[in-house]
Order: sequence, then C-alpha cells, then structure tokens
Amino acid sequence: MPIRGRRHVRFAVEDSTVEYRRHSPLPFLGGHTKVSQLLNLSRGGLQFLTDDLYDVGQRLDLKVMFPGAFKSLTIRGEVVWAKRLTDRHSYRMGARFIDPSDEDLRLLALLEEQCARVPEARRRMLEEGVARRYPLTGESDAEARAARISAEAVEAETRAAGEPAAPPRPEAPPPAPAPAPPPAAGAPAPAPQEAVAEEAAASDKAAASTRSAVSAKAAGPTEAAAPAEATPAAKAPTPPEPPKAPEPVPIPLFEMVAAVETRADATLQVQGMVRCQIVLPGITDAACFALEVHDNTMLQAVPPSFDRGDVAVFSPNVSAHSGDLAFVVTAGGGVFRQVFFDADDMVRLRPLNGWYPEQRLPRRDVQGIWKLIAKFESYLAK
Repeated sequence: MPIRGRRHVRFAVEDSTVEYRRHSPLPFLGGHTKVSQLLNLSRGGLQFLTDDLYDVGQRLDLKVMFPGAFKSLTIRGEVVWAKRLTDRHSYRMGARFIDPSDEDLRLLALLEEQCARVPEARRRMLEEGVARRYPLTGESDAEARAARISAEAVEAETRAAGEPAAPPRPEAPPPAPAPAPPPAAGAPAPAPQEAVAEEAAASDKAAASTRSAVSAKAAGPTEAAAPAEATPAAKAPTPPEPPKAPEPVPIPLFEMVAAVETRADATLQVQGMVRCQIVLPGITDAACFALEVHDNTMLQAVPPSFDRGDVAVFSPNVSAHSGDLAFVVTAGGGVFRQVFFDADDMVRLRPLNGWYPEQRLPRRDVQGIWKLIAKFESYLAK
C-alpha cells in the first residue's frame, strides 16, 4: 500500500507483527521483548503501535514477522516521532532503520514489489483503515477525512471517464409568509353579514348540545355510552424484545494436566483431575478449560503477569497468532507460554519471566495450542 508524499514509498503488509525492545549492549538491560501490530513499512523505516512512549532518538531492536515469508527482518531502529491515539493510552510510533544490510534492503524491495501488485481499491482501503482505526490526538475526524478522500477519488475517476457529474442538490423552498397581524384597537368592526353568520353558528351549536343531553337522559341510567374503539393507527407499536445474551457456561478447573488424549476425529482432549467448576461473565464456549498456575515462569513486573494461584482460561476455538499467550502441548507435556511462529516453520515458547530460557522446536512437534482468553486472580492466598 504505497503512501504518497514521503521520501520512501511506504506500504502495508497485512497481518504482520513487530517485536521490539530497547537497544542495550547487555541484552538483559533492554527489558522484555514486546509484540505489536505493524502499520506500514518502507526501505527507510516503519510505523507500529505501542503502549510505551519512547523518547525521540531512543534506539530499538526490531524484528518484523511477515506471514508466509521464509525470513523475518531483524534490524536496529531509532525513534523519530510518536503521537498518542485519540481516547487511548497507546501511540503510533515511527522509527528509521539504522545501517540496514544489503540482504535487508533486498527483502524490503521484494516486499515492496509484492505489495505493488495489490489492487488500488484494496490499497486505498488499507490506507484509510489506519487513520480510521487509530486516529491521532488533535487531528480532525478520521472517518470524515477518509470518506472525503474516497468521494474525491470517485469524482476524479468519473471526470476521467467522461461521465456527467451528479446533478446539484435542489435549493430549499422559500419560507412561507408570516400570518397577518391582528387588527389594532381602532380598526373598524366587521361587516353586519359576518356578525349574523357567527350568531347563527352559535345557535346551531347550542341546539345540538341540548338534543344530545335529552337523548342521553331518555336512554335510561343503566345504559352507558360505549367507548369509542381505538383505531389500529392510534395504537402504539410494541417494540421488539432485545435478544437475550447467552448464559455463561461452567468451566472445569484442572488441578494438574495429567494427559492429552487423541480422539477419533484427530482432535485433542485435555484430561486431568477437575478441582471445581467456575463461571466467568461473557464466556459461553463450552469447550473452554482452566488451569491453575503453580510456578513463576509467567511472572513479570508489568501486565500481563501470572503468579502462583492465578487461574488461566483457554479455548480451543480461538486461533492463536504470533505473540499470543497460549497453553501448548508437546510430546513432553503441556506448558503455558508466549508463542511465536518463526518463518522457518519453528515455534518459540517464551516464558514471561526473563530468568527462564526460551524453548524452540519444530512446528510438527506441537500437538495442540489453546489460546488464553481470560484470567481469574484471587487475593485470598496472597
């Protein structure tokens, strides 16, 4: 998705993520690696989302993961700008590449050629989607700006094709004239014919009222006038009832995962000793299960963090992407880790606690991955 008006042509690679952390001569001083969404890319830099506000000039260690690619982009960058999103505590941040290698430039050129083949309508939608989904503080309404850009593009295409433009909108009708003011106190009285007509109308009205009273009295005290039935148009429509939200389902909390059984349909079933059943609002997936954390491998100073006694809820019906937290089952058992899908068909299992090492294994050795969807934390035992 080329973006015009820049030194380098910027383009968007859909479903791409970037791993980033502060650059430091000593790796353990740079902090934990975080994963975020890549917004756009160029031969000179990139733009991504982050919850951390870095100073301009801060150097970062970057690793861009491309879906379906055979290699990732590992490079060093420097923050050149950062702007806060509207009504959020997140930022859109731009970083320039520092001393990219020839191999990195060839990979960027290949990606630029591939993105240039994307249809123009799709590129325009991606460009407008970034401004609409992630508006910056202080900018005008992103949706209105995107709609205006689309309208101008359609008008330009219409003029180029020689089609007549849309007719102008009709002007509003002139306002109705104001009613005449009432006559002044010194104005002449109405004509005698008008006075005679008004007196005759008053006499007819009084006679009709007298006849109605006599008829009601003659009908007898036991007979009451039937109330006028309301017409169908006078009845107020009954508003439709809102659909009922699905009820939460009980979730089994396993004391310890004992085994993973392979079903006849090649799916996996987690087995173990069920400690109890828990119910969490908003979770209606009957296939979910929960595990209690028994160590500090997923404990860190910033959220998300999981201490001993916390309960993690996983679902087999939600797809796990690179950087997600998930319960992963291998031949050696099940572990709760942060999952990364590398380009060489390898899977990295990273503990959030930096004191524990990563585990890297082939994708074929992974028997099942269940994504984390909820966390339950109790303060009774803390």
